Amino acid sequence: MSVILVPFDASQHAYKALHIALDLSEKYKTNLVLIHVAGATRTEENAARAAAIVSAAKKKLNHRSADAAEIEVVYGVPAECILLAAKRFSASTIVMGCRGASASEESMFGSVSQEIFRRADCTCISVK
Repeated sequence: MSVILVPFDASQHAYKALHIALDLSEKYKTNLVLIHVAGATRTEENAARAAAIVSAAKKKLNHRSADAAEIEVVYGVPAECILLAAKRFSASTIVMGCRGASASEESMFGSVSQEIFRRADCTCISVK
């Protein structure tokens, strides 16, 4: 593992995923990259919400002495943005929370996480 990518939206599952990613990063001495997809387009409201979410992530990272982690805010379609970030940072692993918010009630994964797991070229870890 060289880079662990963590899509972060400040949900309960995202915090769990971040905790696991931090453990893996510390154990395997990898770089950690958080990405927050703030919406389809940049608006003042989306930017303000993104700033609050990034602040929450930084508190968690600083608490774990992982302040060297990179945090990026992007705008667009969540699955596409996450997959592009995985390629751009050469992520070896994506650790993400899933909320189970898919159209299929039989699925335990949300639609974004399903898309990531289906299309990503790297290891994917789902946290619920």
